[in-house]
Amino acid sequence: MRQQRNPMGQGDIANSVARDASAPDLDAEVESLRAQVQQLTAAGHGFISTQTRMQALLHRATDAIIQFEADGTVSSFNSAAERVFNYAEIELLHRPANQLFDLPDAFIDNVPGFLLDYVKSTSIQYERPLAGLRRDGTTVLLEVSVAEIAAQDLVTFDDFSDVERSACTGYDAVLCILRDVTERKRMDEELRQHRDNLEKLVAEQTREIREAKEQAERANRAKSEFLASMSHELRTPMHAILSYSEFGQKKLNTAGLEKLGQYFDRINSAGDRLLGMINDLLDLSKAEAGRQLYDIRYGDVGAMIQSILNEYESLADKRRMQIDYRSSLAEPTVAFDGEKLGQAVRNLVANALKFSADGGSVCVETREAMLSAASGEMAAVEIRVTDQGPGIPEDELETVFDKFVQSSRNDKSTGGTGLGLAISREAVRAHGGTISATNNVDAGSCFRIVIPRDAA
Repeated sequence: MRQQRNPMGQGDIANSVARDASAPDLDAEVESLRAQVQQLTAAGHGFISTQTRMQALLHRATDAIIQFEADGTVSSFNSAAERVFNYAEIELLHRPANQLFDLPDAFIDNVPGFLLDYVKSTSIQYERPLAGLRRDGTTVLLEVSVAEIAAQDLVTFDDFSDVERSACTGYDAVLCILRDVTERKRMDEELRQHRDNLEKLVAEQTREIREAKEQAERANRAKSEFLASMSHELRTPMHAILSYSEFGQKKLNTAGLEKLGQYFDRINSAGDRLLGMINDLLDLSKAEAGRQLYDIRYGDVGAMIQSILNEYESLADKRRMQIDYRSSLAEPTVAFDGEKLGQAVRNLVANALKFSADGGSVCVETREAMLSAASGEMAAVEIRVTDQGPGIPEDELETVFDKFVQSSRNDKSTGGTGLGLAISREAVRAHGGTISATNNVDAGSCFRIVIPRDAA
């Protein structure tokens, strides 16, 4: 059988013609697709570049930046966070970071929830900063900013874009920025302490200035009173000296020897009194200037006191007063300056007689005692003079030993310069001892001198 060629049908010719006609459109579409691919490639490179810059920015930030996934694991831990917590990123990456905070039981496995709760419940974080924990267990104080991140935003921060949103947390990740304020808080606390100390110092200096001012005013008043009293005290014996010497001159040829003798006795008595006042002033001046010389040697303190009491026997008899001396010393030998310590005791006895009522009594005692010193306790002797006078106001028990000062209960008519107790204090201090005053329970006051048995 003879084969015949099958000629091209009409439909095939039509399809061939259609293909030839659509070729330009296809090329245009290909070119369009190629352009789109180039744009997408450029956009991808740009996005990768942006992501790289973002990652570099996050890791180079000065604040600690940590990204937590919804399950609480760490997906980003920048260099500042490594410095703050002293952990390397590789140690925490894709692991829970419970060790970074002291978590309460409610958030023991939920660090992101703990941070979100802290931010919501703390209005002023600097006043109550969050406490973080370093590797060594020490505390770091932090201010916290927290941002919840959705799934479509995750690609900006890391390489994971397929994380599903957690139904429990409501977020896919949490980005935390933590600022270390430990040093600022420490400096602020130091500044606060310095401010408080400065305020205390100013208050203390103000108080000291006020006290110094009050002391200066008291000293000024005391000096004025002393000058008034001293002028009277000096003027009285001076008037007596001048008056009786004038009487003697006028009656030198008419008065008998007995009368002239009385004039001389009164002149001598007034001169002795005047000399005593002047000596008191000189002694106090020398003692305060450190120029007073002391001859401290061992002697019988009881014998010294008894000789002083003998001087006042006639005065006590005239006023019907009794002076009692008692001693419980096992050994009366003590190191002292007989003249200077005797003057201190004499001043105390004279004051006790002067301020006690007629018919009363004065008691002088010596007893064993102990004296505190820098080297410890040392054996001492106490000399106690007790009177039956008006006593001393409690706020004046210390000031009565100041120069020019007399107790406010003293009758001004009794006279005195206000130097006796000041001189006594200087003499006792030179012996390494103490002098003090107290009031008796019933009436009167008691002055105590305590000096070491052995010379310092």
